[in-house]
Amino acid sequence: MKLLSKSLKGYIVYSVLVLIVSVPVFYFELTSIVAEDVDEDLVAQKADLMAKMEKVIANKPFEYFEVFEPDIHIKPANTKRIKDSTYTILFFDSISKENVPHRVLESIVVLKSEWYNITIRKSLVDNDNLIFSIVTVQAVILVLIIVGLLFITRYHSNKLWKPFYATLGKLHDYKIECENSIELGKTEIDEFADLNTTITSLTSRNHEMYLSQKEFTENASHEMQTPLAVFQSKVELLMQTTPLTGEQAELITELSDAGQRMNRLNKTLLLLSKIDNDQFNVKEIVNINTTVQKLAEQYKNALNQKKLSLHTRVACNTVINANQTLIEILIGNLVSNAIRHNVQGGKINIIIEPNQFCISNTGNTDSLDATCLFQRFQKQTSDANSLGLGLEIAKRICNLYKAAITYTYSDSLHSFTVSFSNS
Repeated sequence: MKLLSKSLKGYIVYSVLVLIVSVPVFYFELTSIVAEDVDEDLVAQKADLMAKMEKVIANKPFEYFEVFEPDIHIKPANTKRIKDSTYTILFFDSISKENVPHRVLESIVVLKSEWYNITIRKSLVDNDNLIFSIVTVQAVILVLIIVGLLFITRYHSNKLWKPFYATLGKLHDYKIECENSIELGKTEIDEFADLNTTITSLTSRNHEMYLSQKEFTENASHEMQTPLAVFQSKVELLMQTTPLTGEQAELITELSDAGQRMNRLNKTLLLLSKIDNDQFNVKEIVNINTTVQKLAEQYKNALNQKKLSLHTRVACNTVINANQTLIEILIGNLVSNAIRHNVQGGKINIIIEPNQFCISNTGNTDSLDATCLFQRFQKQTSDANSLGLGLEIAKRICNLYKAAITYTYSDSLHSFTVSFSNS
């Protein structure tokens, strides 16, 4: 959830709760006040009616009285009750042809030593319209307040957080290998100004450290080439001297293997350095299917030595815009790993689909740890010939072309899938 949305969430929830609670509470409170007011009118009307009945009770004009006052009913009481009762009923109005809510006062009074039941009712239609109008006005006002509050808050929040989002956008586009530091704009907000200063200083130091580390790797790799070549040639000359005992020959062989391993490691580090320096900037149209067939032919002897079966399925003739050498290194490293870490008589499957290819192989181990699989010098095998840099190089090449490389393990097959972006 975005920061702005999260900050607004509390306002929205609170405003909606206020709206939901206040409107019904206001309605019932207003209804109660109106009912109480009507009840007071009914009591006053009852008192006025009793005074009039005192004067005309001898003539018993109640039947004629109801003709002119249809909302007042008087009749002798069958029961004696002192306490009045008020309630609301729906009464059918013959004029409007609908049920109309009425407030009713029912009271038993004593006049001339006789008990009478007086029922007085009063329509609530006008009051209902008043209540509805008031509640509607209140609801509209509350909605306008909430909408205005949200609009003002969002406007000010957008303006307030604009420097932060600008800094975030610069960080997204920043590349340590290309830029010295991030140039961030000025802001009047002290916290964001401090953040921008810190980020600028941090990126500048990181870029300097990156250049220093890259220079060291380049220099070390270049400087090691000559002594490694001399070391290897001296070992080869030593192998040709006679006589040699079996123990001496074994030691010299170990030295030769170590020298070759150091030479491979040096070349690999140089390759990583060249990739970081963007020295493979020449691009061309690369056919994945053709490249796979070419590498399969090159690894034919290695496949035959371990009696591996290679199956290639081409669902689409996939082409990308990239450096031919780097794509060959990428596919070659994955195929080489599939051969090196396979079992005797195992199999390798290569599937080429639109914008991606997958290389699967059987192996001696179960699922590998994908969290550190593409990290430098991380080996999950006991193979002494493995440098632990093949997948690191593959990952770097994929990053260079904004491709994704993923590892899965299913049906006893280790699978590496490379997916290229459509762009």
